[in-house]
Amino acid sequence: MRVCIIVEGTYPYITGGVSSWIQMLIENLPGIQFDVVHLAPWRWKRPFGYKMPKNLNRIYEYLLFSEGDTSNKFVDTNNLVLNVRKLIDFPRSKKADLFSEILKDVAGKNLYSAILTKEFWDFITDIYSHYFESEGFTGFYWTVIGFIIPIIGAIQSIPPKADIYHSTTTGYASLSALVGKYIYNGKLIITEHGIYHREREIEIMKSRNVQEVYKPVWIEIFKLISEVAYKECDALTTLFEKNQLFQLELNADFSKMYVIPNGIDVNKFSKVNRVEHETFNIGMVGRVVPIKDILTAIKAFSIVAKEMENTRLYIIGPNDEDEEYYQKCVELIDLLELNDKVIFTGKANVLDYYGLIDVLLLSSVSEGQPLVQLESMACGIPVVVTNVGNCAEIALDPDGQSGFVVEPKDYISMSEKILELAKNKDLWHTFSENGKRVVRDKYTLSKMIESYLNLYKEVLRSV
Repeated sequence: MRVCIIVEGTYPYITGGVSSWIQMLIENLPGIQFDVVHLAPWRWKRPFGYKMPKNLNRIYEYLLFSEGDTSNKFVDTNNLVLNVRKLIDFPRSKKADLFSEILKDVAGKNLYSAILTKEFWDFITDIYSHYFESEGFTGFYWTVIGFIIPIIGAIQSIPPKADIYHSTTTGYASLSALVGKYIYNGKLIITEHGIYHREREIEIMKSRNVQEVYKPVWIEIFKLISEVAYKECDALTTLFEKNQLFQLELNADFSKMYVIPNGIDVNKFSKVNRVEHETFNIGMVGRVVPIKDILTAIKAFSIVAKEMENTRLYIIGPNDEDEEYYQKCVELIDLLELNDKVIFTGKANVLDYYGLIDVLLLSSVSEGQPLVQLESMACGIPVVVTNVGNCAEIALDPDGQSGFVVEPKDYISMSEKILELAKNKDLWHTFSENGKRVVRDKYTLSKMIESYLNLYKEVLRSV
């Protein structure tokens, strides 16, 4: 069996999260041959964050904003433009059907030549005169090009031949995966850790780089790509049931849907020994990037530090992915006079720190089902997490509460819950034992691997 995993800007450069999931999946399925297609807007200038498993044959890297290697088979521009015009005018309920037919027709063909034709120019000017004439044409033109080029780049990123294409999103990665499915008659599995089109919608609405008039269009494009991915896939998995409601909103077929939770090596983390320490240590595990909202965590810690002199905040993870954001964190720490209490470890082995941590703080504004929460619980570390993704359901599991849940950005509540755990040893021990039991019963690596192996076999058997 040969499986091609398709990612956007994560594995093998970014560590943690989806990348950790990919590494565990490949390592623990040694009987399957894997390839990885890595899509990104730019070429990474950092080393791989993981050692390539023996059954990972090759990592293919494609740039979304580069022509790269294109086919010598050219698309019928007249027919393509005609179908795109139809797509715009089609009822919402039929757009996915037509878009999938367009993708089938252009798969494996050179699309870049089409945008240089008179047919494409006439199409662009018609759209402008019908819908955006009040806007400046130059801004409109480059906005359209900004929409189109990464979509074309994804379609032109032809993956290697495989039995199964396994996309980690419904965005650009799913377009490349669909092309593989169409060209090589493979099967397609979509695994959503978060709901891609909802994440992009939030991102676009907050963006200052996209004019307000174009934001609804951009959002609809991502929704359409997701809907086509849902329609054409052979199986659709997510980490928890709540995510399925968002998938069903875009007409996902319930008969193809599966819930496969993340899993961790419980034995590895449960063997972590507590290290004697005099300070009360709060740990954050993850990249120093805005989505993790480190700034809010620092504000929460400042309140804790005022009430508890003997406390520390460990921020465990790479701090070089967003240097501007990292500097903002450093400046806030300096402003709050916390320099001797906040430790940035940089990229590190979390096993070296879990024995020191008394509470895991997860202040993220967006998550799926974070592995660090499961790892901490397996180590017996109570958690304080934000109400995003599946974090609350895990922390408040009916079989045993392992921590507290607060709303994103609410640094006051974060500090209050941390202080409660610091002052109430009985509660700390209860949450600690509950967390270990819940992870052991529900979130093991062996269960996750078995589920995906069975799914791979099932889709290959399907007609």
